Amino acid sequence: MEQLLSCRPARALALVAGVLLATGVGAQVHAADRVVFATTLPQNQSNLFWGGTGERLPNFQALVGHDPISGKYDNSELAESWSTNEGFTEWTFKLKPDAEFHFGWGPVTAADVVHSYELTTGPDSTINSIEHLRAKSAVAVDDHTVVFTFDTPRTNYAFQHAGRGSLVIYSKAQYDAEGVEGYNTKPAGTSAYQYVERVPGVGVTFERVENHWQGTVPDFKELEIRYVQEQATILALLLSGEAQIASIPRELQKQALEAGKKIISSQNPAMATGAIFNGMYGKSGDPAYRPDLPWWNVKVREAMNRALNREEMIDVLYDGRAEPTPSWLMDSRNEGYVPELMERFDEMYGYDPERARELLAEAGYPDAFPDPMIPIVSSTLNGNPEFPVMSELLQVYFEEIGLQTELREMDWPKLGALGRARESFMISPVRNAPLRPTEAALVNFHTERGTPYGGFEDDKIEGLADKLTATIDPDERNAIASEAFTYLFEQYVDMPLAIVFAEVTVDPEVVSDWTFPGVTTNSISHWHLIKAAK
Repeated sequence: MEQLLSCRPARALALVAGVLLATGVGAQVHAADRVVFATTLPQNQSNLFWGGTGERLPNFQALVGHDPISGKYDNSELAESWSTNEGFTEWTFKLKPDAEFHFGWGPVTAADVVHSYELTTGPDSTINSIEHLRAKSAVAVDDHTVVFTFDTPRTNYAFQHAGRGSLVIYSKAQYDAEGVEGYNTKPAGTSAYQYVERVPGVGVTFERVENHWQGTVPDFKELEIRYVQEQATILALLLSGEAQIASIPRELQKQALEAGKKIISSQNPAMATGAIFNGMYGKSGDPAYRPDLPWWNVKVREAMNRALNREEMIDVLYDGRAEPTPSWLMDSRNEGYVPELMERFDEMYGYDPERARELLAEAGYPDAFPDPMIPIVSSTLNGNPEFPVMSELLQVYFEEIGLQTELREMDWPKLGALGRARESFMISPVRNAPLRPTEAALVNFHTERGTPYGGFEDDKIEGLADKLTATIDPDERNAIASEAFTYLFEQYVDMPLAIVFAEVTVDPEVVSDWTFPGVTTNSISHWHLIKAAK
């Protein structure tokens, strides 16, 4: 372990030096009207939002906005107001009458919302939380009123129309005139930045909208999001001046700080991170049912949890700037929070390699399992530059207690495709970003109708999720959610790690500040609030 940790800074420095020499990158003169944000490759490299997992481009808006500091819902985007009936089975959104699409595609109407909803919930959609967006009907009552109706209560439906971004609004007029190709070529959004071009594998460029319908005037005339595979290359771009904002792991931030750069954090905790046991699907008779996997055995899951030195992981991955959590789905601000789980955490999950080895022996590992190998996904994920290092740490800790492991490099879309096919039989880092409402979290990750990244399904958790969905009584909902979180905790269904703020590293000579609440899939939002240094 010590050897792995000690070699990383030196290796990163060598990589950066190599990149600088190989690319000929030198000091760059930054144009005052342009800012470049360098980050890892996104899950979705197209302009079609529904082909990703909830990461929206800066030119689009949703119906519900967020206060940039508190993160609370507000009407800063396309809806002037929203309301629900007493049973939470009907949600009505009133649109702002002056909202306009870019490039002369006309006003935003209820027909655009219904059109966007139909595209997003269609057969080509890969949005993780699509189950929560789908309604019995979505009807344009008039030009500025949309009503969504449901068979069961939707107590948190505003969440699906806010920064989490299950729905962003496209122009129906553009679609009618140009089809999907128009969206691929030059999609009309509604924000203070409009689309310029996409260079596949390189990045996307936007420009400030003059006379924007909201009166918003971003400091920078041009915004470029540049996609880079290697973390060291992202650091090199920041140090050389080719990028002024970068998403880099905490282990590389120290070099940036020594070079005079600055860290800007989200205003609120942006995500919970950890790792999950993918592949515990269904029941006997289900083709995906694989009880022969080592981690189907609860003793193996407990052993893997006890193998983790979480204090060390938080120090290495997040430079100590994160808080431990007993559950990557449970949050103190949401219903069902069980504070006693934190009190029980050290007793049940605490770092204890000796006990972990005993548990493996009790489980009969490795001889009792046809294939004792533990595959660990190593993948970059936009907004989580630490994930590849987390995978390496998992491998080191697991091998120290006698588990057989292998790292499998895989992009996130591939992992998602395996999940949708119910063939994701491997361990992977994971995030809950943003920190979802409890119902969305449980349905997404622990029911058959949820996301492909869940991994653990059984009759009890499915039943609790169904009960939670069916009731609107606050006390009953809290009791059901508490029972669900306690059950998952006691079954060791995942490997929770930390509650984390999102961070970007900036050149303070160009960017003085950026206020974003940390409420989106990749934690980044409010692009118009990137402030230029004076």
